[in-house]
Amino acid sequence: MLPLTTSLPASQRTSEQLRQTLNLTLLLFTVAMLLQLPALYYFARPDSLQSYNWLGHFLALLALLLSQRLVRLNHLKVALFMLYYSYLTWVLLLWPGLSNTHYYYLLAVVISGFVFTRAERLAQCTVLTGAVFLFSLFSILHYQPQLEFGILRLTNDLTLGALSLGIYRVLRQRTVNRWQGLRDAHKSSMSTLSQLLPKDPEQPASFWQPGKTRRYPFACVLFADLSGYTTLNRQYGDRAILTGLKRLYSHIDSLCDQFSVEKIKTNGDQYMVVSKLQIQTDQTCCVHMYHFASALHRMIARYSDNHHLNCTVRIGIATGPLTAGIIGKNRTYFDVWGETVNLAAGLEQNADREYIAVCPVTAKHLPAHLIAAEASLASSKHPDTNIYYQLKIA
Repeated sequence: MLPLTTSLPASQRTSEQLRQTLNLTLLLFTVAMLLQLPALYYFARPDSLQSYNWLGHFLALLALLLSQRLVRLNHLKVALFMLYYSYLTWVLLLWPGLSNTHYYYLLAVVISGFVFTRAERLAQCTVLTGAVFLFSLFSILHYQPQLEFGILRLTNDLTLGALSLGIYRVLRQRTVNRWQGLRDAHKSSMSTLSQLLPKDPEQPASFWQPGKTRRYPFACVLFADLSGYTTLNRQYGDRAILTGLKRLYSHIDSLCDQFSVEKIKTNGDQYMVVSKLQIQTDQTCCVHMYHFASALHRMIARYSDNHHLNCTVRIGIATGPLTAGIIGKNRTYFDVWGETVNLAAGLEQNADREYIAVCPVTAKHLPAHLIAAEASLASSKHPDTNIYYQLKIA
């Protein structure tokens, strides 16, 4: 299975793709020059200007090919086109009988539409203008009015140049639109994945992989339950309550981002949260969760008052080891398991509506003045924990 990664930033991915395109162009340019060797050997002497022109430009091309990773991308693009123009221009000057060679300038017109980014419009316009100017110049220089079809040849050249510009414009616009569509689709996919899967703590550029679980020695788990939900559901009906829950849970999701905690799931009127599974101090983990719980308690109280609802929240927090990951094959989602999770759920059941119920480990990492009371926890499900603490709301 391929890893679900956030990948490189868009600009960096585009640069790498363009560099690969330029590398392929350099290789094709090299092959094209090598294919000219038989004709050069047959029609030019080794010590002629034509041979020196080929050799000089071929060595420059090799240097550019070998050092391309050391050259800034925008400089590499301009250097490639300048080398191409230089070679064509000298060929046309040294071989005046090659009247059709100037058509190769039009190849640069088309290529320039695919190797420059939007931020490099000035360089692109310079390269494009150079190609059009040189093509038009040699079309005029090759114009022979004494020939019967001289004016027709010149007209065809200029028409071909204009047609190439039109093709460049259409292809570039379609390419830009296609890339924009792909970019938007990629952003949408990444946004959806980020809502479904957390980032992998060990590989921040990747999402958590399906089928993968990992043990964490220390994490905070919170369970919150809306008291009075069943009564409200009977009073107002499923549709009205569902609309209210959507609005309420959206606000709670925003609190998760604010206090650096991860939403795990909702189950009706129950909301489950875990601390960020990152390398962090124990105290930071507990402090973040406590402040989130206090903010959640205050928000539920405001929401209840504003909408005239008889609704409160019970909150339980436990700290300790847990296992996190994604199991199963169908409709999978990220979850956490372990005694710490079960203890948090049990504390939520025993929590007082005016306080936050926490386990002794959580309380140890919080300021002592937050503790309002100590209470006994008599549960066969948690034999190792017989007390818990009630914390004041910040």
